[in-house]
Amino acid sequence: MDFLEEEAEVEEESSLSSEGEKVVESGEDDSDAVEGRKKKKVKKKKKQRIIDDDDSDEEEDEDEDDAQIQEEMKDFIKDDVEEEAEEESGDEGGKRKHEDSDIDDRLEDEDYDLIEENLGIKVKRKPKHKRIRVLSEDEDSDRGEEEGDKGREAVAEQLGFDSDVGEGEEPSQPAETDYQNLVESEEEEDEMAGFIVDEDGEPIHGQRKKKKHIIHSDSALQEAQEIFGVDFDPGEFEDFGPEEEEDFEDEYADEDDEDMEGKRKKDRRKKRSKMGIYDVYEPTELERGFFTDKDQEIRSADIPERFQLRQIPVKPTEEGELEEEAEWIYKQAFVTTTVTQQGFMEQDNHGRNHSTVNKIREAINFMRNQQFEVPFIAFYRKEYVEPDLHINDLWKVWHWDEKWTQLRSRKENLIVLFEKMQNYQFDMNSDPDQVLASNVRPLTDEDVDRVRQVQTLEELRDVYQHFLLYYGTDLPKMRNAEKKKAKETSESQEGEEQEKKDDDIHDSMKQASRKNGYTICTRNKLDEIAMKFGLTPEQFGENIRDNYQRNEVEQFPIEPLELAKDFISNQFPTEEDVMLGARHMVAMQIAHDPLVRQSVRQTYFERAKIKVTPTRKGIKEIDEEKPTYSMKYLKNKPIRDLKDDQFLKLTQAEDDNLLTIEMYIDEQVEGRQTYFEEIRQLYYRDEFSHLVQQWNSQRSEALERALTKILYPQMEKELRAKMLAESKEGIVKACCRKLYNWLKVAPYQADQQLYEDNDYDEKDGIRVLGIGFSTDHDRDVDTASFGALIDGEGQVTDFIKLVSLIKSNRAWRAVDREGKANDLKRLKEFIADKKPHVVAVTAESRDALSIIEDIKKIIDDLCQEQAIAPINVELVDNEVAMIYENSNKGKSDFREYPVVLRHAVLHSQTFTGPFDRDCVTKDELQNALTLEFVNRVNEVGVDVNRALDYPHTSLLLQFVCGLGPRKGSNLLRILKQTNQKLENRTQLVTHCHIGPKVFINCAGFIKIDTLKFSDSTDSYIEVLDGSRVHPETYEWARKMAVDALEYDDTAEGANPAGALEEILESPERLKDLDLDAFAEELERQGYGDKHITLYDTRAELNHRYKDLRTPYRSPLNEEIFNMITKETPETFYVGKLVLARVAGIAYRRPRGEQLDQANPVRDEETGLWQCPFCNRNDFPELSEVWSHFDAGSCPGSAVGVKCRLDNSVNGFVHTKNISDKKVKNPADRVQIGMTIHCRITKIDIDRFQVDMTCKSSDLLDKENQWRPQKDLYYDADRETADKTKEETKKKQQARQSYVKRVIAHPSFHNIGYKECEKILANMDQGEAIIRPSSKGADHLTVSWKIADDIIQHIDIKEEGKENAFSLGSSLWIGGEEFEDLDEILARFIQPMAAYARDILNFKYYRMAENGKRELLDKVLHEEKKKAPSKIPYFCSLSKQYPGKFLVSYMPRTKPRHEYATLSSEGIRYRNQMFHSLNSMMRWFKEHFRDPIPGTPASRTPGMASSTYATPSINLQGVDAATIQRAAAGLPNNIYNTLAQVAGATPRVATPRVARMTPGATPQQFPPVAGFSGGFVRLYN
Repeated sequence: MDFLEEEAEVEEESSLSSEGEKVVESGEDDSDAVEGRKKKKVKKKKKQRIIDDDDSDEEEDEDEDDAQIQEEMKDFIKDDVEEEAEEESGDEGGKRKHEDSDIDDRLEDEDYDLIEENLGIKVKRKPKHKRIRVLSEDEDSDRGEEEGDKGREAVAEQLGFDSDVGEGEEPSQPAETDYQNLVESEEEEDEMAGFIVDEDGEPIHGQRKKKKHIIHSDSALQEAQEIFGVDFDPGEFEDFGPEEEEDFEDEYADEDDEDMEGKRKKDRRKKRSKMGIYDVYEPTELERGFFTDKDQEIRSADIPERFQLRQIPVKPTEEGELEEEAEWIYKQAFVTTTVTQQGFMEQDNHGRNHSTVNKIREAINFMRNQQFEVPFIAFYRKEYVEPDLHINDLWKVWHWDEKWTQLRSRKENLIVLFEKMQNYQFDMNSDPDQVLASNVRPLTDEDVDRVRQVQTLEELRDVYQHFLLYYGTDLPKMRNAEKKKAKETSESQEGEEQEKKDDDIHDSMKQASRKNGYTICTRNKLDEIAMKFGLTPEQFGENIRDNYQRNEVEQFPIEPLELAKDFISNQFPTEEDVMLGARHMVAMQIAHDPLVRQSVRQTYFERAKIKVTPTRKGIKEIDEEKPTYSMKYLKNKPIRDLKDDQFLKLTQAEDDNLLTIEMYIDEQVEGRQTYFEEIRQLYYRDEFSHLVQQWNSQRSEALERALTKILYPQMEKELRAKMLAESKEGIVKACCRKLYNWLKVAPYQADQQLYEDNDYDEKDGIRVLGIGFSTDHDRDVDTASFGALIDGEGQVTDFIKLVSLIKSNRAWRAVDREGKANDLKRLKEFIADKKPHVVAVTAESRDALSIIEDIKKIIDDLCQEQAIAPINVELVDNEVAMIYENSNKGKSDFREYPVVLRHAVLHSQTFTGPFDRDCVTKDELQNALTLEFVNRVNEVGVDVNRALDYPHTSLLLQFVCGLGPRKGSNLLRILKQTNQKLENRTQLVTHCHIGPKVFINCAGFIKIDTLKFSDSTDSYIEVLDGSRVHPETYEWARKMAVDALEYDDTAEGANPAGALEEILESPERLKDLDLDAFAEELERQGYGDKHITLYDTRAELNHRYKDLRTPYRSPLNEEIFNMITKETPETFYVGKLVLARVAGIAYRRPRGEQLDQANPVRDEETGLWQCPFCNRNDFPELSEVWSHFDAGSCPGSAVGVKCRLDNSVNGFVHTKNISDKKVKNPADRVQIGMTIHCRITKIDIDRFQVDMTCKSSDLLDKENQWRPQKDLYYDADRETADKTKEETKKKQQARQSYVKRVIAHPSFHNIGYKECEKILANMDQGEAIIRPSSKGADHLTVSWKIADDIIQHIDIKEEGKENAFSLGSSLWIGGEEFEDLDEILARFIQPMAAYARDILNFKYYRMAENGKRELLDKVLHEEKKKAPSKIPYFCSLSKQYPGKFLVSYMPRTKPRHEYATLSSEGIRYRNQMFHSLNSMMRWFKEHFRDPIPGTPASRTPGMASSTYATPSINLQGVDAATIQRAAAGLPNNIYNTLAQVAGATPRVATPRVARMTPGATPQQFPPVAGFSGGFVRLYN
């Protein structure tokens, strides 16, 4: 019965995504299905390399083609073996290749139909290949189950559900993405519908023809050239050969048809003369430039662009849907509160009432039925939405409309599925005499109505999971029944024989055998016991909902265990097992009842609490700088008390393994009643008989299982996702608010009264001189400062380079002082000549303040000398300018400008108007920030003609209501091509071909400067085109002007337009109009309520396109501090720990009375006098002390330390705050340039200075005086316990972990592990240290140095000890015995050290940071690129596994890594023992492709570990190193003798001796093919 326990404990996967997830449309579903069924076609090429012939080589299959392996091993093995292999595999390989080709080219009947339909010709069909094989009974059963699974999957795919639940899972536990894939339509249609799709993945309906590439005209190529900036000659593409053109062939073409091949070649020759835009540019470039077919559809459609780009398209409402949706959006978006406290979101929901529903209904009607975008509704349909809904509320309605459409579509699809299952049940149980099985649950109309009443995606998921629990196993059967029914209908005309044949085939299909716990219980008829528990899940759900026992429990008269005896089976062998299965079924039914889930969800969300505990890593790393410091320990904190992004920060810390979050519903307090105990009473029968108590116990266990094993984990997952979504939404709103605060500021306006001189005329806008500088020498080679002069249109008219502007007037070097004076002189002349209205200095650093003071002094001098008007000097935030200066757009706009000059240009342009740049940043915030831009741009309006003249303003057009990036750029393109200006709004339709719907949306937000066209054109100029008055209300505006001037508009020759021009000159006459009466008249005429529109029209006639933004003001001191330091109150506060650099010692000079009262002190020992102020003690006479005072050389007493913080703020540490001990002279404790830890105690933003303390007591702050305030639910007891535990652990570790030994040996040391590593770090390779072991007094440890930073520790077991401190008489390492320590070093350590030296000196050894695979992979890839025909290989010692080294090689495209082990007997590799590295590498080169022992690729039993012995041969000619390695284990005297003999042995060039194998002759093993540079050759 373990499967039931495991199944219940596994958290049930959510089958429905969260409310914000993307809906999979039916068209997208079809597209995915087509993508999955597409045939992968292999195109043949004349020349093909082996390395590139297999794209799926990433898995490195060991079972490859023999022919491919032989070709790969060319020149790597012996030539004669290679030839034999080629002869043996030649015919077979060719046959195999031919068979593969046939398989690749084989087409199904449907494919032939598609080819014939697209090409319009008959294609010869190849006969189908059939394979006959006798299946065993097991195989036949498995095949039948697979067929059944496919049928179930087909139904689920059609509906967007998951058809299969893995073994061991419940059918009610689909994958997370299953339910979100509900398709938008569920109509009966042919299976092949939507199989052919266009380039966008959408199905092609109607006549299906192959879509050919559009051959673009020259104008399209010219337009692309202007956009991408690429010059090309179409003639260059004439040379494209047939191989390059193969990629453009028809995907469904038959390559074997020679006639069609010839026809295609002719078509290609014709197409080469006409190069299309798709042939010239990459698809990504076309998407970036909006040149795809989809972009063209968006441009040409008369629908607002943002309507088309929404994930779920905007569709007209159905009958009755408008009221239902408005009520739903009001409840979900404006009434439902958030789970956590979200400040920005709660502000949006403030002050709502039920009258808002009508406003929402009107807004939805405008959006869906009339296709009005939000800005249009907010500006021109105010009467219908205000005061309840403002523009941000309308955007909320817009987003929730998308969610409503998603929910409604999924409900409809689920209803269709329910109806299909109802029909299937009716067909299967149509016999009235047949009795329904006990496990059959009829799907009633109440179940269908439950779907219709669903209000949220969570409730819809509950209904779907409930459906899967009871009917999941019937889905494949229903699908098969549908297939059978459709087949009977379609084949009724083909005769009885064919029908019988197909029916036999269908009847042979077997249904899948579901092997999950619930199904197994059902098959064993345990549902009969489940029905005896007294309450159905639906009845129990009603009890929980009403919180009283609405439905009484019915008591079964037989005891549970007695009843279970009748259901004992092989899978349930005992009564307890039977009851366990029954309780599992009851728990699953309760946990999947929608009403139960809804009640538990509501309670869980209300009562849920969290517990936060740091991990060992978190205890060390979560300090005061981390945002989760105040929540490091939490206990019983209600989730409703979490604020803003707190949960997001906790989740991020949990992802970083810094802490763990535990969520629960019942408070962890003893004696408190749990939720389970509350609802258990609703499932009990209130009797005290033994029978009732037994059944109550069974009910209690089933209910507890449902809650703890299924419902609670699911609710926790849902709650986590909801809280995370709320936190992210709150962050997005905070970012939008910050962007709004920046965008709402109007451009700088000069004081008109100060500028009477013509040179300061503001007719063409204000002139701004922007000063940019850089203090980061690494950012720009040229660190000179620049001044850029910008005119009213944002164009650069002049600039000045100032090399020494940031230097100090009191600089130490004379050249710096002279340079600064020269720059100020040139800047003074520049200002006097150009006469800017304002000077804007970038807030780069503290130097900006000194630059402002210098410029103000220059301007004051000019005002006195030349009597110029005063010029303001402003500090400007440089955040946007810093982004722009290094961006691709900044580089393209001002390619020749230095970085600092680009910086000065942008912040000058920002000063003239913040709308001149596209500043959308991160992708996850782009949609929200774009909407904020849309709001502000439509509030200000866009001058299209200005966008034509000044390209840097053209980006604003994409934010205009109704337009977008595609429509906006298309509008400008048309005007550029026709070389026209937009003289009136009517030309948007006549010349720019904008549709009526888009025109209505955008017309009021596109303004035209009518004054410029009044003198330059003879055509009629509509003065209202320069106002916010919409063209639909022009007549009302004229009527207002006529009435205000009391003209008779009915008289002959009346000119309402003239009256309008006159009223614009004297708008004060509009005040006497009775607009309320005018509004009543319009309403009587059927125009509706227009009173707000009329008042807005009058306001607009008083001031056309008045800037509604907040006027610019100079920044406050706090804002200046934040701009320069880049700090905020959240990042820079009293109590913050900071690092400061000591800049000097602060002294206080003595004053008059202090000098008079000075009392110098004489040192009795030295006889010298000491100054009482500066403590100088080298004065031989008292008179010299007074001379010291009189000369003013006494700096005074030290009062503190002057510091500098990284954010350019000055710091001061008073002497009393330097240390807890008394400090007389700060110079005794700190030095200039030293970095010290401090804590801020006071902040002075006006002086850019902070007071700090660096006393140890303040830094530790045990009293929590300075640290951030802890959370109210902070678990201080747990923190104290963890600290105590950690301190105890440290004390234990600090104790000596080994017993000191009395051993007399030069290599023995009584030290620990860390001391041993420190000593070995300075010793040579191969040396060893013997030390006590932590395992006890009968163990020793020998640590020897393999290489730098690699040390191996080997345990030595002692036996025959006289006492605990002496050395044992016999020493054991593993199973090998040694007599003493010398023998261990000579016979065990030294041989391994010699092998390690061989590896270190090996030609192809690589450090790779001591065996890091990532670095070895990189090296192998680089070497493979250099020589693709060779196999690179390298060796590297492993630090992770001391005593092992890596053999890394790359036979094909994926690197391989294997470990070899060092031992005293040799090198062990692949269960083989080698006595030298060279012999191992020779064996590796011959057998590297053999299956690795112990891996699945190995087909033969693993070989026993054998020793690869070198045969007895003549040693003449063997070099000295070989002899030394062989003698490494011998005593020192013999070793030295052999070393001397080896040194004198002459070197004779002899042939290399081949490896010998027992029973083989040397002729069988000719020399291995040659190597070159660490490679194995593949080809000659």
